[in-house]
Amino acid sequence: MKLSTKCRYGMRAILNVAESYGSASSCKRKDIAESENISDSYLENILIILKTGGLIKTIRGAKGGYQLSRAPWEISLLEIVHSLEGPLDLVDCVGSPISCERQPDCVTHLLWKDLSESWQMILKKRTLQDLLDLKNQGKRIDFVI
Repeated sequence: MKLSTKCRYGMRAILNVAESYGSASSCKRKDIAESENISDSYLENILIILKTGGLIKTIRGAKGGYQLSRAPWEISLLEIVHSLEGPLDLVDCVGSPISCERQPDCVTHLLWKDLSESWQMILKKRTLQDLLDLKNQGKRIDFVI
């Protein structure tokens, strides 16, 4: 499995927005695009997805821009990935067992299910705050289950 560029850029963009959490200022799209080296038009699409997913909000006006919709410790990395990618089961039968007639007797189905659950559990346990800590204080994050 490979995450899309949209997901990788989206994670960087929301991390950028998260850095200003708690301050009165909002992040401007132009500034995020410049600091993260993402094209403005591509970033706009990503920010719309993150807003639709309830992860960020827009602030109107001269001091407007983007802010987190919740505290960074309340936003799991899994929420961000799901917002940007949708469900990411390794194979169709994991998310939709009726998609494969062999699923009830398939030994490999159990392997794909375990692998899907493992990476999702890691992302669910970690928050945006964990990434902020890593970035801001040089803390090491243990991503082992």
